[in-house]
Amino acid sequence: MMKRSVKLVIALMAVAWGQQSAAQVDDRVAALLGQDVRLAVVAERLMGANRALCRRLMPATGMLIHSRDQYRSDTGDYFANGPVAISGVVAESPAASELRAGDGLVAVGRTRVADLRADPETGAPLRDAVFAVLADQPVDAPLAVTITRGGTERVVTLPARPACRALVEIAAGNGLNARSDGRVIQISYGLAAAASDAELAVTFAHELAHVVLEHRRRLEEAGVVKGFFGELGRNQQYNRQVEVEADRLSVHLLANAGYDPAIAPGFWRSSLGRRAGRGVLRSSTYPSPEARAQLVEREVAEYLAGGAAPTWPGHLLARRDAPFE
Repeated sequence: MMKRSVKLVIALMAVAWGQQSAAQVDDRVAALLGQDVRLAVVAERLMGANRALCRRLMPATGMLIHSRDQYRSDTGDYFANGPVAISGVVAESPAASELRAGDGLVAVGRTRVADLRADPETGAPLRDAVFAVLADQPVDAPLAVTITRGGTERVVTLPARPACRALVEIAAGNGLNARSDGRVIQISYGLAAAASDAELAVTFAHELAHVVLEHRRRLEEAGVVKGFFGELGRNQQYNRQVEVEADRLSVHLLANAGYDPAIAPGFWRSSLGRRAGRGVLRSSTYPSPEARAQLVEREVAEYLAGGAAPTWPGHLLARRDAPFE
């Protein structure tokens, strides 16, 4: 889970990639945005199918948004229609028939983007402020957004669908990392690019489980810290407990979204799963990849009757309001 307030790490790509030609930068931005859309397909499926398990919801539209201030390098024509743009749309989503990548976003409901600001204290870009407005819209009513394309503004009404609330994004970087802070879920570009769709779903389901089980709130209320001291004593015990809980819940989230939960132990035993689990260099807050595979296998055998869904994992949801053991 994240140690800080999230600032979209796409902004670091100029540092990671160094001085590149405009064509090279454009190709790398396009590759990153492609993985962003791919992740959104998986995320919307899992967040929509598990909405009944979440206490905080948002309208899901299939619309991905970025803002110019997330980037420290030339982005070509990506923001030709304004400082906040539709960066992609999920196929067969409410947004797919009305919006396209590159559309400028002018307003969400009655709130105009021009009236919103980035947060200088946290470093959060303008995109985060726009997302907060979008996520606060009613989940049981159509969502009106104003876009601009080719100099013309128009209002588009999207039949949004309720989903678990989280901002989902690809983070620049070639590491095999995934993080959640209860508000934002990040999967690194390196991990997404290396993963099959099933492996991406397993990774995302684990991070979504942290959101569903409200782990960040619970850890903060218990005074648990991360970092170096998170590897010691009570901090290590509780940090490890939430990782185990997230692994167990992940197979329920997968089953509810129509995935075979057996892909979870398969992932942890795969080459990518073992590398993502850090092998012998892993943090002590995480079990070994093989231990994680065995853990989720037991969860499936005991609670999912071979993968049957829908599933209501009340034994895990009850922990949201219970003290750490």
